[in-house]
Amino acid sequence: MAINTQADFFLNFQQFGEMKLRARENSEDAAATVARQFEGLFVQQMLAAMRSAARVDDAQQSSYMDFYQEMYDKQLAQTIAGQDRLGVAKMIMQQIPGAEQTAAATAIDPAAANPVSVPRAVQSVAMATAAPVEAAPAAAAAAEAGPGSSVVLGRVVDDDFAEVAQIERANKRWHKPDNFIADVWPEARVAAQQLGVSPELLVAQSALETGWGRHTMKFDDGRSSYNLFGIKAGGDWQGAALKRQSLEYRDGILQHQVSRFRAYGSPADSLADYVDFIQTSPRYQQALSSAGNDQAYIRAIQDAGYATDPRYADKVIGILRGELLQQTLAGINPGVSDYG
Repeated sequence: MAINTQADFFLNFQQFGEMKLRARENSEDAAATVARQFEGLFVQQMLAAMRSAARVDDAQQSSYMDFYQEMYDKQLAQTIAGQDRLGVAKMIMQQIPGAEQTAAATAIDPAAANPVSVPRAVQSVAMATAAPVEAAPAAAAAAEAGPGSSVVLGRVVDDDFAEVAQIERANKRWHKPDNFIADVWPEARVAAQQLGVSPELLVAQSALETGWGRHTMKFDDGRSSYNLFGIKAGGDWQGAALKRQSLEYRDGILQHQVSRFRAYGSPADSLADYVDFIQTSPRYQQALSSAGNDQAYIRAIQDAGYATDPRYADKVIGILRGELLQQTLAGINPGVSDYG
């Protein structure tokens, strides 16, 4: 991947200052530059989604690898956006009336002579890219303008980006199984005492249901549902919920079906609801009578219809005895039970 000019380098913050200056001067290419910056962000999101879906050997993953991979993706996104091959920037330009003259200027400078209604995405890119160069002096005025204003600056846009970044960081954290285990473990210990099973078993079950946290069901905006145990939302469920496609065994055949699942505000809420779900359901009373025997418990809830997978209990026990869970827990809590 060749970087032809200094402006193509994603860490060159001078380009943002120049973009801001051209916008204030009503330069004809200012709006196009802002649109390309948005296209770069779009490509970054696309690359991040593809990488999160790819299988990665956990033994080869590290914080250093993540850092350099992120740098590479940002530079790749910048380069692709500069080649005008995807057409995203062009579509943005088509939606901005008089974009060649005034769009970028209005997005960056509230004193622009002829303000136009600029799409929120372009406003956000303009402010996000200009922020490292110069703090916006109109931040207070922007906050007063409110999110419905045609000019969105300062804190309003920053809050939007901060929320998106927070969601991305939270989701990315569970790309590593050891982070997932560390986050679930404290609450699993509390729940395990109430159910009479080991916390290791609950971590193993949640790992199977969510793919070690990587595939936890998410809302459309990226927020996690924190549904760690795949509990569906029936008609009596009063909390938040989301619809997702799931795989279910019907007459021995794996089939796709759309189901409504419960959603929670945290892993702690999910574990607490799991305890209540098991304890209050008559069909799981046999499982509760197996206190102190993890294998008997997980087989009993399978027999009671918790999951349609005929190998559900075997899979949970396999994770329970697996090296990944045992080694990670040994670092978190020396002296945990050895299921190996």
